[in-house]
Amino acid sequence: MNPDLFLDAVGQINERYLDVDIPKKRITHRKLKKRLIAVAAAAVVLLGTLPVLTAFGVDPAYEMLYKMAPAAARQFTPVRKSCTDNGIEMTVISAKRDGSEASIYLAMHDTTGTCPDGKWDLYDSYRIHVPRDITGHCSFSEYDADTHTAYFVVHLETMDGSPMPDGNVTFSVRQMLMGRRDETASSLEDIDMSSIPYEPQTTDHSEINGGYGYMEIPDAKDYRFLLSQEQPLCTPAPYVSVMNIGYIDGALHILVRYEDNLHTDSHGHISLLDKDGKEIGDKTEIGFHYWDESQIDSYTEQIIPVPYEMLNECSLKGEFMSSQRFTSGNWRVTFPLE
Repeated sequence: MNPDLFLDAVGQINERYLDVDIPKKRITHRKLKKRLIAVAAAAVVLLGTLPVLTAFGVDPAYEMLYKMAPAAARQFTPVRKSCTDNGIEMTVISAKRDGSEASIYLAMHDTTGTCPDGKWDLYDSYRIHVPRDITGHCSFSEYDADTHTAYFVVHLETMDGSPMPDGNVTFSVRQMLMGRRDETASSLEDIDMSSIPYEPQTTDHSEINGGYGYMEIPDAKDYRFLLSQEQPLCTPAPYVSVMNIGYIDGALHILVRYEDNLHTDSHGHISLLDKDGKEIGDKTEIGFHYWDESQIDSYTEQIIPVPYEMLNECSLKGEFMSSQRFTSGNWRVTFPLE
């Protein structure tokens, strides 16, 4: 092991990783010296073992070493530009530096040919292991249906504008969404706009996960909410169902359920259009999000201020997105920047 790198790694150990109780009573210089020697010895043993395990590709050892000494972890992690798990092969196609920036081109190949066609999403589960003065993100590039391959671009940039340093970069992924669909329901014809229930039965929600508004996020305590019916009024897209609609306190309420949202990432929006096709409520609509008791399905209630008398002249249009398959695994590649 390189002595200079080892000493540098020891110096980067965070104190919270040294399990030492500082005594409240006064101790002698000799006892303190012995304790410091014991701590240093423990650090030497720990940091002497972790690089070896990391070099052999032991994931827990790498994670621990990266938290304690990122520079050492980057140095001892072996280069591995391709890995496969759950039938998905992740490969580094290129990794180039250019001044203060770097671009990495990655391929996610479905080796089984069974994944649905469409966009892929790493579902915010990726990690870029780089020095702390570098920022980065990953974005979807394209999907090749002929080869069942999705391509992603990782962009790195130094925070102070200095040249991008050389050395190994590790990129890891835990979850993927495949076959993302973007669908537009030209109209929700199953909903009769001439007979929207007026002041239907409502409920209060004690737990609201989030909300939105044109000017500011409203307080859910100021609103009444629709009850979800047993059967949907319509299902305009996969994993998307309109569960209720009604007119409450001067506004149209639309309750939409997104099924198994943790595994489909379904979301969307329903627009209320006037007789001329112009959207109503684009600057006045508010909405709230919440989960069911099982934390599986999510709900969105849109609230659109509009005179009740106008509704029979209006129509509804929806735009929705969802993924057809979810998979999890452990994909990790390590590569040098050229």
